[in-house]
Amino acid sequence: MSNKNWSAPQSLDFIPTGKLVTFTAMHQAAYEQYIQITDENGKPITFQTLSGSNCEFPIHGQGQTVGFFENGTGKFTMRKGLQIQFANSGSHVSLVAVANPNLFFINGKTFGGGTLYVTEDGGGTDYNDTSFVLQWFEFEG
Repeated sequence: MSNKNWSAPQSLDFIPTGKLVTFTAMHQAAYEQYIQITDENGKPITFQTLSGSNCEFPIHGQGQTVGFFENGTGKFTMRKGLQIQFANSGSHVSLVAVANPNLFFINGKTFGGGTLYVTEDGGGTDYNDTSFVLQWFEFEG
């Protein structure tokens, strides 16, 4: 989707090569939000569009019928050189903040890790437009 104002690419090299990576994306913005994972040549290997038509604030109700978040999920296998980028249907380049990557342990052994990305689509400084959780696992199955 090269016709978008993509944020600067951010490396995913903190994830070990060959690991299964899953992600979940949620948003609550009026603009459509776009997320892509690109290979070492900048070619998208996965792409998500989060529709701006279902946002509602404040949240009413509970459970799956709230209608507040439009979700996107996916998976890929990590390889060297993969990067992530964000965009939106507005006129501004998405601002991106990322948490420090974390590992999780069970009895002292690494079982996986992950991190959180949040975006601002250019209209403010609240970074509440997209929440993108990326996690990887040491073992599959």
